[in-house]
Amino acid sequence: MAATTSVEIDGELLERLRERWPEKPDRQLIEDLVLIQLGFAALRSSQQRNALSEDAALELGVRAVHEARTGS
Repeated sequence: MAATTSVEIDGELLERLRERWPEKPDRQLIEDLVLIQLGFAALRSSQQRNALSEDAALELGVRAVHEARTGS
């Protein structure tokens, strides 16, 4: 089992989480949300690394439509 640590969380926020997912224990609620946030951070990082300018994206889109229409 992984090492654990104690944290403090706003009681109102925790209560809202409990109301939304009453079947989950507190630990699972918090761990799930942390994993979601880490996933969003990874997605943002990936999008920033692979970002196209608006002009480049438009050119790519036009080229794809042209190729789809001509079959090449």
